[in-house]
Amino acid sequence: MDAPVLSFRRKLVFAGILAVFTAALVLAMVELGLRIAGFGHATSFVRRAQLADGTEVWRENRWCTAPYFSPELVRRPVPFRLPVEKSPRAYRVFVLGSSAAMGDPEASFSLARMLEAMLRAAYPEIEFEVVNAGITAINSHVLRGIAADCARLQPDLFIVYEGNNEVIGPFGPAGVFAPFFRFHAALRLAATLKVTRTGQAIGALTRSLQARGGSPDEWRGMQMFLEQRIAADDPRLDAVREHFARNLEKIIAHARGAGASTLLCTVLTNQRDFPPFLSVHAENLTPAQRAEWQAHFDRGKAAFASGDIDTARDAFEAAASIDDSHAELTFRRGRLELLHGDVTRARELLQRAADLDALRFRTDRALNDTIRTVARNHAGAAELVDLVGTVGARSRGGIPGDDLLYEHVHLTFRGTYEVARELFPRIAADLQRRGLADARNAPFDYDEARVRLGFTAYEQAMIAFELLGRFQGAPFVDQPDGAARIQAWTRRGEIATQLLSQPGATDALLAAYAQAREWSPHDWILARNAGAMLVARGEPAAALPLLQEAERWIDDDIDTLIALARAHEALGAQVAADAAYARARALDSRYPGLPPAK
Repeated sequence: MDAPVLSFRRKLVFAGILAVFTAALVLAMVELGLRIAGFGHATSFVRRAQLADGTEVWRENRWCTAPYFSPELVRRPVPFRLPVEKSPRAYRVFVLGSSAAMGDPEASFSLARMLEAMLRAAYPEIEFEVVNAGITAINSHVLRGIAADCARLQPDLFIVYEGNNEVIGPFGPAGVFAPFFRFHAALRLAATLKVTRTGQAIGALTRSLQARGGSPDEWRGMQMFLEQRIAADDPRLDAVREHFARNLEKIIAHARGAGASTLLCTVLTNQRDFPPFLSVHAENLTPAQRAEWQAHFDRGKAAFASGDIDTARDAFEAAASIDDSHAELTFRRGRLELLHGDVTRARELLQRAADLDALRFRTDRALNDTIRTVARNHAGAAELVDLVGTVGARSRGGIPGDDLLYEHVHLTFRGTYEVARELFPRIAADLQRRGLADARNAPFDYDEARVRLGFTAYEQAMIAFELLGRFQGAPFVDQPDGAARIQAWTRRGEIATQLLSQPGATDALLAAYAQAREWSPHDWILARNAGAMLVARGEPAAALPLLQEAERWIDDDIDTLIALARAHEALGAQVAADAAYARARALDSRYPGLPPAK
């Protein structure tokens, strides 16, 4: 009996199945081979570690962002450790987000740190474990994977504060996956492939084939994203919002699957005191209209500079009648409305100015509305904390500005306190629901927060100098008020230097750290910060025990190791100094302030 003849269509189907199976088999073999060879990095947010006494803990994985950055630019999570065996009296919180959630410019004063101090003071009988799971330069495409990893660690609460990097972060519309950006499934497939060793190998090969100097070899912050210009009417922003919503929904699902609650926060941005980074005109302007617009705009700026507010207002309105899509013009109009006392009109214009900014480093109104919609659609699993409406209203004029944010998105100490104070009653309610607390206690006040977290004059000076360095580079230096901002922060640095040079300043600082450590005697960050301060102020002998204490708690914090090396060096213990430097260099040879190997 003759064998049945397969139709051409069936042959194609079988050939396709065979091709897919063969490709999958080859990829699996390549992946296995790379793993056996030790190539690449595990990309889970956490790793399991063992302390000297045998206790098993969860630690951060320093390479968790390796798929999304070159080895020179990998962004690191903040060090933490959690017991693998969670205590019945423990309440475990994960603060998820990017640099604003992480606490940039200094994670010692992050939202996670503020909340942990606040909760421990109010409920000393509960063991609070608050993990700072924010990482610079990531967005929700990466965050959903971090949330999945955190969901394995017996969480009680996820706090999501994310939105600033949705346009310019990994898998954004101006990135290498732009051709697939409209399709969420394609981006998820790309993200899945990137975390494999095969994906990491392809990334390494791609980088090696680039022309010399084609990619940066050091982190340059926002300067690295200046070409990612997206106008407010770009249709790709609709896809950004859709992807953001789906990623938030996945984060909520991870939390719910682990039995954790979710607080979904809208994101504060500096609208009152921070001009747009980049303004663009409407595309349909004629050369004559553009010239007329520019004349009105220049006249308005000159009038404002001379103090003629009414003329400035009229000139700007005349420019807006020609083209009202220019972000800087809209910002200036909003500021003038504030001077005239029309707060409602000012708020609308200043929000619109941020929305029109073509360098989209800030969460715009539509993304915050997306957060609100997702929270509303998942009301049983997530609770909205509308920080824009609540904390923002506490800022001067009811519009978020410099009192809450250092620059465009990063919270000041005051801003961090206000956000934590807004979150606190929601957490207190969750504690009651879980039977961990009987009453809803009150948080400490702002002055106590400064003491408990060791927000000393020295720490404030270091933040001022860090910010001043940023403001002297792009894109800040090119803003309309860039020179004034540099002048203001230069003056802050001078005042801080004068204060720190006063007789007895070191003793006063040490007393402040001691007060904070009296409340939190096992806080390794307070010990590290106090030790680093003493090294910087020429007291290495006093610094050494503090830094060694911090090292015993977290043995691979690079800031601790560098301060420890400098203390040994100042005391003449060069062998110990070289050993500490070597350990720091093994963690990150390009870390700022780290001397080259001898």
